[in-house]
Amino acid sequence: MTNLSPFIRLMVSAVVSFIATAGIISFYEPFYPFTMFIGAILICLFMLLAYRAITSFSWNNSILFSRSYLKWILPFGLIFPVLLMASSAPDQSHIETYFMLMSVYLVTYLVYVCLLFIGIAQLIQLDISGSSSKFSFLVYFVIPFLAWLVYFIAFFPATMTPDSLSQWGQAHSYDWSNWHPLVHTWLLTVLVQIWDSPGVLALFQVFMMALVWAYGMKSIEKQGVSFVWLSLFTVLVAAWPVLGIYSVSLWKDVLYSIVLFLFCVLTFNIVFSRGTWLTQKSNLLLLFITSLGVAFFRHNGFPVFLVMGILLLIVFRKHWKPLCANFIAVLAIYIVVTGPIFSALDVRPTEAKEALGIPTQQMANIVINGDLTEDQEAYVSNVMPLPMWEKFYHPYKVDPIKFSGEYDDTFIANDLGAFLKVWSGMVIQNPGLAMEAFLKETSIVWQMHEPKKPGYTSNFLTYIYKDNEYGLENKIFFPSITSNVKEYLEDSEKNFLTTIWRPASYLFAIVFLTFTAWMKFYKRASMWLISLPVLLNIGSVAATLPAQDFRYLFSNVPVALFLIAMMWIGQTKMRDAHE
Repeated sequence: MTNLSPFIRLMVSAVVSFIATAGIISFYEPFYPFTMFIGAILICLFMLLAYRAITSFSWNNSILFSRSYLKWILPFGLIFPVLLMASSAPDQSHIETYFMLMSVYLVTYLVYVCLLFIGIAQLIQLDISGSSSKFSFLVYFVIPFLAWLVYFIAFFPATMTPDSLSQWGQAHSYDWSNWHPLVHTWLLTVLVQIWDSPGVLALFQVFMMALVWAYGMKSIEKQGVSFVWLSLFTVLVAAWPVLGIYSVSLWKDVLYSIVLFLFCVLTFNIVFSRGTWLTQKSNLLLLFITSLGVAFFRHNGFPVFLVMGILLLIVFRKHWKPLCANFIAVLAIYIVVTGPIFSALDVRPTEAKEALGIPTQQMANIVINGDLTEDQEAYVSNVMPLPMWEKFYHPYKVDPIKFSGEYDDTFIANDLGAFLKVWSGMVIQNPGLAMEAFLKETSIVWQMHEPKKPGYTSNFLTYIYKDNEYGLENKIFFPSITSNVKEYLEDSEKNFLTTIWRPASYLFAIVFLTFTAWMKFYKRASMWLISLPVLLNIGSVAATLPAQDFRYLFSNVPVALFLIAMMWIGQTKMRDAHE
């Protein structure tokens, strides 16, 4: 098509862009004045992309269509858009006929396939090289630190839910429970000795988030990426509403997500240095401290550490000594702390029901809508009276059942094997209902578009739960700042719920960017290790998810943003690398 006249190319591009825009908009929502504005922007964008592709894209010279790459890009390019559409599809009752529905789906699919190929091709060629600066680390730190201090001032001293207040109580009573990871509670206990206010942990989180982000950007800068562009990107990151409000939200998930993100950055350094990063003692100390944080700051973090530790040992076996020492040391500390030390302190263990959220939801859906044997019915009646299952079942959160007062988790804990046997039998007999319950309970993990009610997303709060027994409350120093920050958060949630405020959006970005990095840097399998900690976290969360809370998947956000900057590294940086 490059032999066509410019006028014909322009006309073809215009027709293609009009069809693509109509299909994409129709897929997501009916036409109304605001979508017409969006449509005009999309038409211009698609025209530009289509004209450029017709004019200058070389199918023969593109790396994507070489035999060794095509066998990977083709299945990914055909399957990924299907998953993206399934995740982002809203209610489509505005599409009136079956023919129109099929047409819209076909056009949307083709648009996503084309955009995916174009995006991968552009990112592979992307190389934002530039000069560095000896002050760059300070710049990367100060920009987000100052921005997130605004949230600290707006919602002083922090935002807290009953989970946060429970840990606050333990930090002052020393009546320890491992319902919330006890090592995280111990950290809070130490910090309140410095300043007996929730603000001390909020400031600590703000400091650590900014510090880890600065370290990540400096790591990318060392690979030749421009300091100027990374600084501008850091300004965008500092303005990201999720990061801002979570920096002062006192949940264990926040600090865990920070150390998990740091673990991804450390893995990046290991991968891009081909393991030589492990030869410095200061780096090993940082890896050790980060590994402890991952293992201890949330219950599902320990399996993430185990898998990553083993894989790093396998992939970077030439550097097995420091990796093995780190793995054994963290494992030994974990066993000692959670065993003898917890026993000596008479720590109350986590209740069994906390790990059985998904099975409980599946069981509830089957009790209400499925078929049970007499033995199964007798067993579930002991767990909770049959009428109560329907009364307390919420398809998107298990908490109403767990905290109903009718759910006998002690009965379950006394013979966990019996519970698992009955549950697995019910699932085998009712696979469709079991899958339905699983997909609804985990919708926040995989679904970009928030499902219709009773589906929901619990994103953030801007206050301390009132009338708490500790007398904690927010203090407003500057009403205008508090009001403006609240409005900023609410507007972002209202206008960007599907993109900014659904963790699944970041999951799709992570998978796409990691796959593209794998292709860009010569299909080196170690590229997948960079994002694997957060992918493992997503999997473990999906297995035990209690509710649709963004905080459980907060680590998706900084990792996805970091991977965007990572794609700016030139392809030649790994040309001579070998594992």
